[in-house]
Amino acid sequence: MADPFVKGRWIIFASLLLAMALVLIPLPASAPFELNYLRPDWIALVLIYWILAVPEKVGVPAAFFLSLITDLVVGTPFGFHGLSFVTLAALAKSSYQQVRMLEIWQQSILIAIALMIVSGIQLLMMTLMLDRSSNLLQFMKPITSALFWPWVFLFLRFCRRRYL
Repeated sequence: MADPFVKGRWIIFASLLLAMALVLIPLPASAPFELNYLRPDWIALVLIYWILAVPEKVGVPAAFFLSLITDLVVGTPFGFHGLSFVTLAALAKSSYQQVRMLEIWQQSILIAIALMIVSGIQLLMMTLMLDRSSNLLQFMKPITSALFWPWVFLFLRFCRRRYL
């Protein structure tokens, strides 16, 4: 019999791999560069879902490990996503019982706020680490992520109920 702690971990891992694949899919060459700011933060959405759904299996250490993998896959400086993912995980883990009780559209609003905080951290990190000028279009990503939250939530809930 499989260890209950390990049982179902593959669906969490597979969903995070799918999120990374969605991040890596490039836009067509003819698309303007600014459309990249409208792409949802797939990894953050999947991370939030799993922290809300199974906080005993996914938490702050998993978020830190995921941030290091994300840095390697995306090509950002090592540790760039660390602070933002750990902050996001801490916010989600500290309030998961209250957020679970909300309707999906209310969860979307809270996720937009949390991802705005993460975007602010990433904007600060980009300014300090990469010496790039601030681009406020980065704050469009939390809005599109919040719009995609209901579909991500429903898909991952279906997967969790079926495989976890």
